[in-house]
Amino acid sequence: MTTITLAEVAKRAGVSTATVSMVLRNRGRISQVTRERVLKALDESGYVYNQTAANLRNRSSNQVGLLLHDITNPFYGEMTAGLSHEMERHELLLFLANSEESCERQQKFVDSLMRNNACGMVLCAARETPRAFFEALKRRNIPAIMVVRPPDDPGFDFVGTNNFLGTQMATAHLLQLGHRNIAFIGGSLRSGTRSQRIGGFTSKLLEHGIAPKAEWLVTAEASQSDGSRVAEVLLNRYPQITAAVCYQDIVALGVMQALRKMGREPGRDFALVGFDDISEAALVQPALTTVSVAAKEIGRKAGELLFSRIQGNDEPPKSIILPPALVVRTSCGFR
Repeated sequence: MTTITLAEVAKRAGVSTATVSMVLRNRGRISQVTRERVLKALDESGYVYNQTAANLRNRSSNQVGLLLHDITNPFYGEMTAGLSHEMERHELLLFLANSEESCERQQKFVDSLMRNNACGMVLCAARETPRAFFEALKRRNIPAIMVVRPPDDPGFDFVGTNNFLGTQMATAHLLQLGHRNIAFIGGSLRSGTRSQRIGGFTSKLLEHGIAPKAEWLVTAEASQSDGSRVAEVLLNRYPQITAAVCYQDIVALGVMQALRKMGREPGRDFALVGFDDISEAALVQPALTTVSVAAKEIGRKAGELLFSRIQGNDEPPKSIILPPALVVRTSCGFR
């Protein structure tokens, strides 16, 4: 197969190779007529721009990496959309990888980005990421924004939400409706975010003179099926529970399934509050009351901050904490 060169395209368009290069990179002040002539020559000749080779020449690229630990969670889908839109605004390409909580997979992705001269990355790090990973990342001198899960290392920018306040708001809502037997469902025992949310939940109970019951604080994987399984076991054992705050909306949707299986109707016989405000929360019946953490805005803010770092912003690391908001729907009924 014959490779078409830049010089051949330039000759066909009647311009210099520098002009063709500027059109390919969308740089420089070129008239629309000339741009269209070059684009036509590129199309007719079948020229393919070698981005990898360009990256090597320039020692940088327009590639940005996003590393998540669970791309199946709808919350991260919405966050990714927010980040993607912000990157498109700056003509940057977003590449997504899923670590599935594997530190090894996470390291491979970062190494691949570095080999391809990526200009930056956004990470929600795997749960047991060693300190050495973050130290090595700083030595590599690539802009990196942490999201959702705050790192122990204060040397990184972070964008997330106030988890403690969010569950305080959710719990206060249930207490105001008259509930006293309230459970907390979801999250992993090893999760720092869950600890923050449990802290907000239990602190609000204590404010109202209610001693939290450890056996009513149960873990669950981030799925409807596990939310349903865990809720069924819990509520069969403790039928006096009348309400629950869930670690995630996806878990709350599973709790709804379990309630109906047990002959209890959410919003009538049981009050339920989720966390995240994914799009499905407003679509189920009854619609799910939840804590909104503006997933798309987290993604957008992370992208905005990343672009400023790529552009050379060397201010001290920032921690952007977006305030949560309680979105009241019908899953808690009307009292």
